[in-house]
Amino acid sequence: MKKAWLSALLALTVAGVGTATALGEGAMHVLLGGEQVGTNMPASNAESVEEIVNKMGGFVEYDQQTGKMEIVKPTVNLLIVEGIQQTRNKNVVFSNPVKGYSDKNIPRTFNVFVEVDEAPVAKDLRMQLVLIAPDGKEVDKGKEWKYSTQNANSFYFSEPFVSTKLESYGTYKVQVQMKTDKFKSYVVVGENSFTVGR
Repeated sequence: MKKAWLSALLALTVAGVGTATALGEGAMHVLLGGEQVGTNMPASNAESVEEIVNKMGGFVEYDQQTGKMEIVKPTVNLLIVEGIQQTRNKNVVFSNPVKGYSDKNIPRTFNVFVEVDEAPVAKDLRMQLVLIAPDGKEVDKGKEWKYSTQNANSFYFSEPFVSTKLESYGTYKVQVQMKTDKFKSYVVVGENSFTVGR
């Protein structure tokens, strides 16, 4: 996954070098995991790079004074299962992964287990699960989860979708959306899917 990110960012870097600092514009240094990616870019590309990184499920922290743009890409895994239980000794037990349902218009109950590593460091990290229908419309949304990742940026949580009516045939997506006080809007950082229909 890191190689794909590096390739995409390298392409961005090469595309942005053409109108570099010859016009007196500041240079921007793009960093991923503390390592510089490619060559410097013009600072005017900061907003465009941020948009692209957000669409790829990451966040940027840009310091105009130093010209450093740090890219943070959380690692997110999610399982859609019929049930989740936690035993007395804190072991998490899953039952029956959900691959799909044969009929629509029947209320379904399923659980989503989310594991997050390398989350952005924040006092107030917010996350939510969103169920998206095959037509791209939102079907249901879970509660907003809040975490402080200043001491540890790896965690997990689970959330049930109870008696959710799946009205269409096709592929449904469960998206994990995340934001911090530094970022204006939610970014989709992970997703999983299941189908309804034969």
